[in-house]
Amino acid sequence: TTCKLIPNSQRLKTMGASASREKFRESVAALIDVDVSPDDAEFWDELWKIPSSTEEVFELIPPEAARKLRDERFDNLATLFTQATAQLCQIVETPYSIYFDQALNCVRVLTRVLPFLLEKGDLGESDENVENLCWATAGGDGAVGDDESAHDSILGKLVGSDDESEKQEKKEGESQEPLALLVVHATMHMLFLPQFTCDFVEERQNDDESIGSIGSGNTEKHNKKGSDDSSKDSEDKKLEANSKRDDYAMKSEMGLGGVKVVENGVLLQPKPASIVWASGCGVKKKEVSDASGRKFDKNRVEVLRLLLAACCDPLFSSADEYNPLASRWLSIAVAADAPNILCLFYSLLNTIISYQPSQGIGAAYSASFSTDSHSKLVCLSVQVLCVLLDCGLSGNPEVVKNEIEEPVAEFEDASKGGFNILRTLLARLDSGKELTLIFNGLASLLRNVHEGHSGLLPKSVKGVAFHQEILILFWKLLEENPLFINHILTQCDATEIVTPICYLMYKARKDPSQIGLVHICTFILLKLSGERSFGVSLNKPFGTKLPCDIPLFRGGHADLISITLHKIIVNGSHKFVPLYSCFLTIICNISPYWRSMSLVAAVKVVNLFELFSSPKFLFGGDQSHRHLALLLEVFNNVIQYQYNGNQHLMYAIIRRKDSFGRLATLTLPKAISQFVKVYGDTELPKKGKKRTDIISMMEYDDQGNARKGLSENSSENNEQFEPTEEWLTELKEILPFETLTRLLQHLVPVVDEIVNRKDGIVDEGEILDILRDVTMVGLLPVPHAIVIRKYQPNQYTSLWFTAYLWGVIFTGNQALPMFDGQAIELFQVSVDPTKEKA
Repeated sequence: TTCKLIPNSQRLKTMGASASREKFRESVAALIDVDVSPDDAEFWDELWKIPSSTEEVFELIPPEAARKLRDERFDNLATLFTQATAQLCQIVETPYSIYFDQALNCVRVLTRVLPFLLEKGDLGESDENVENLCWATAGGDGAVGDDESAHDSILGKLVGSDDESEKQEKKEGESQEPLALLVVHATMHMLFLPQFTCDFVEERQNDDESIGSIGSGNTEKHNKKGSDDSSKDSEDKKLEANSKRDDYAMKSEMGLGGVKVVENGVLLQPKPASIVWASGCGVKKKEVSDASGRKFDKNRVEVLRLLLAACCDPLFSSADEYNPLASRWLSIAVAADAPNILCLFYSLLNTIISYQPSQGIGAAYSASFSTDSHSKLVCLSVQVLCVLLDCGLSGNPEVVKNEIEEPVAEFEDASKGGFNILRTLLARLDSGKELTLIFNGLASLLRNVHEGHSGLLPKSVKGVAFHQEILILFWKLLEENPLFINHILTQCDATEIVTPICYLMYKARKDPSQIGLVHICTFILLKLSGERSFGVSLNKPFGTKLPCDIPLFRGGHADLISITLHKIIVNGSHKFVPLYSCFLTIICNISPYWRSMSLVAAVKVVNLFELFSSPKFLFGGDQSHRHLALLLEVFNNVIQYQYNGNQHLMYAIIRRKDSFGRLATLTLPKAISQFVKVYGDTELPKKGKKRTDIISMMEYDDQGNARKGLSENSSENNEQFEPTEEWLTELKEILPFETLTRLLQHLVPVVDEIVNRKDGIVDEGEILDILRDVTMVGLLPVPHAIVIRKYQPNQYTSLWFTAYLWGVIFTGNQALPMFDGQAIELFQVSVDPTKEKA
């Protein structure tokens, strides 16, 4: 006897909602308390036909019950898992709508129990029972006798043939596929199941066939229409030709202009394109029906949630031992032969970039009353896409095509261990039109964070709650696709991403729980600041009214960045101290291109110099003076390369001339005296644990040539420190005072003369006018070479992003708690006892 798919109409007649809930509770209790035979058809059929919502399944199978089922009644769990997987396989083979509700029940139960199986999976605590259940194959190396035979029997009865000869032939042939592979593949099939998660696939006629079917009576009308179409086609072809030419120029500039032709390979085009959930990248608008797809949003959410549960292996690995290639579950999901993998990639990506949360019925707050199924789908789409992009090896951006000009991945690459077809797809995005579409979509979602709180009617626009996931996806694009960063800096408005990033950092500066958000925003700015085009683009005037207390200023986006970073340093959590070097490096990288610094920004930057030259900071560690070196480099860059138009900075430097003088004339006795005054003559800064930095940087000149080897971020290591002669000598050597000294020697007498002439009563505007007209030609040293410090990834960076991604996913799935913090090893879960939430 086996379980059966029960039609929806029959199930609805069985019981009411309250009775079904109670019956499901009783069934779960029975699974935990007694051994239930796999052949008990009455029990299992009754379990699967009970109508239950996702919330009910999660509520009635709490973490304690799931673990008890796994640890004490593993045979029951094995039967539950095997039957649910088998029924998904059957619904994929025979996708009849009368069975969809029962399939959803299976999806929900699997979503609930899979994370508890993976707690003892590839990356968690090893368990022989879990290994055999998920990965053993009939006749394979992992076969385990009677248990495995029972599971095979269930699968065979549900999805196999009843013909004994076929069974025998199958047994003698290939081994039975493991349950883990079956559940992942079934899930990916169900994401594109006709009338469940997508429309029926329709074969479209060729244009020639359509024309041939037109009757002769409409010949004249058709000829006129054909003439119009021909004209439109001609214009489209011209635009396409221009776009291809621009794309080729962009790829050639990045050294990717060549095309490798192979006889065969793994196709990288989504087919059939009509099942992709939304138009955008990879598919044309006419191939996809965006509007009709919304009716499948709820089912897509359910199945995506199951895919996310099947890929949660990283949560149960300690950070020190995490290996991005170790999870077999993730390897199956991103393999070249994964079902519908190309359509899934473009469905997830297009669903994200096409989402418009502010779209309603035209009235204020209308979007807030609309269904949230689609917003849930978008949130899960970006989470699943980021998870699938976070495993395996990086993709090869080299263009490879087959003999009929279709993009492919070489079989040799696709068969290697660690191959991730999604990372290859991401790396191969090379159409300027598509890259612009992606950037605009992500920038629009990030802008929504502050736009939803701005305007005459605050919160009238529906806000997105997954901005951290969007930032992670943006980072993945910067890292994986070599064309993306160049394209957005030269063909798009990079400031569209700068404004929301600064807003998020500004709002999160006092919240220790938002340390990850500030980190990723910092990494993005650091990555972008290493490009000259970014620094130039920041001169665009800033005029956005942000819903926060950021000081008003008249300047560009470079001013916005510096004011934001200054605020985090002087008024942010102490947990951001390790990021200070990154903050100052960002300002330093953009400073050679800063045409006109606002008065507010100029004062803030000089205030930073005063802060870091104060005894408390200067004597806080033996590397603290490196912050001052970066700030002096900022001043020197502006003085040497952007003197005209930066009189505000010159005036701020003149007003704080004593701060520069004290540091330039610092002697060892003075240093020791100031040190003792701050820390006492016996109490030294406490020695702490040396910090491992997750950021490395490489120095380049303005032509892109490397100047020095890889250098670690110079954050403090908290070791014991007191001023010494060697320390003072190093400080004098690395602090570039010459340019600043020459400037002050020339401008201070000019300003003093004006003040004396006016008897000390002088308007600042008049001084600024004088400074604007003063020339420094011939008075400054020979301009120094511009130094750009670029972000360089290392093993700690990759690990940090994995932990951050799963931390965001974990906290974002607390309304429906998919993951229980008790067994998580990747990061530490702290619980607020008053709220009982992570």
